[in-house]
Amino acid sequence: MRPEFVYNKIVEELMKNKSVAVATIISKEGSGPRDIGAQLVVTEDGVKYGTIGGGSLENIIYEEAVKALREGKPKLLKLALRRDNIPSDAIPTNQLCGGIVQVFINVIHPAPRIIIAGGGNVGKPIADIANVIGFRVVVMDEKEELANPLRYPYAEKTIVGKLPEEVGKLEFGKNDIFIIAYGEVETDYQVLKKLVEMKFPGHIWALCSRNRCSWMIKRLLDEGYDLKDFKGRLHMPAGLDIRSDTPEEIAVSILAEVICVRKQCNIPVNSMDISNILIK
Repeated sequence: MRPEFVYNKIVEELMKNKSVAVATIISKEGSGPRDIGAQLVVTEDGVKYGTIGGGSLENIIYEEAVKALREGKPKLLKLALRRDNIPSDAIPTNQLCGGIVQVFINVIHPAPRIIIAGGGNVGKPIADIANVIGFRVVVMDEKEELANPLRYPYAEKTIVGKLPEEVGKLEFGKNDIFIIAYGEVETDYQVLKKLVEMKFPGHIWALCSRNRCSWMIKRLLDEGYDLKDFKGRLHMPAGLDIRSDTPEEIAVSILAEVICVRKQCNIPVNSMDISNILIK
């Protein structure tokens, strides 16, 4: 398989908002089926493109690539292509080529995407700042004047319509971030409910007061929704407690928390966040 075909597949998966693992032979001692630079690409769906040698060697690398995708972290492997004199730090492959290869498995993620429900006073600075710091941005609103390409020229997409219905038409990936910032109580609740029904795989932030957050979560629980899978992924009220006041400051507090959660930093998340308390 020609390299350009493999690279095109990588781009295709990233454009579909999916991560890929790319295994590359980076060193080789002695004999082996492929040379330095040979690559194998593995998608989130388990499909592989290219080849790195076939047989048990490729099977082992494929399984390790799948694990790397699941963990979201790269890894370095050393594999012995022989049945004796195997180095202590090498994985045996039961092959008879005789050499030793090192394979680097890199995990490539699509640029993180933020979907914002609500393009008004707070949604606008959230989108503006998110764009500046490198997020892909999608903005949704029920009014066209608040969600259009002129207002958000950098947006990947602007969507106008009934928000719960439009949310239901989207496809999501595990790297997606959803921010509910529309501001109308029932609409915000219905958007959150739709995300729960769709088993949204990423993190959700909801801009609301402590009382409204409690009401939304308790209503979901009373309606029979199991929120255990959302523990640690539902952030309500949204944002770090930095005494923010203006829409711009609120946007900074929310995106600071988004960055903190993504990087697993030690900055304490908002002490007002009650979602993890209410979700048992």
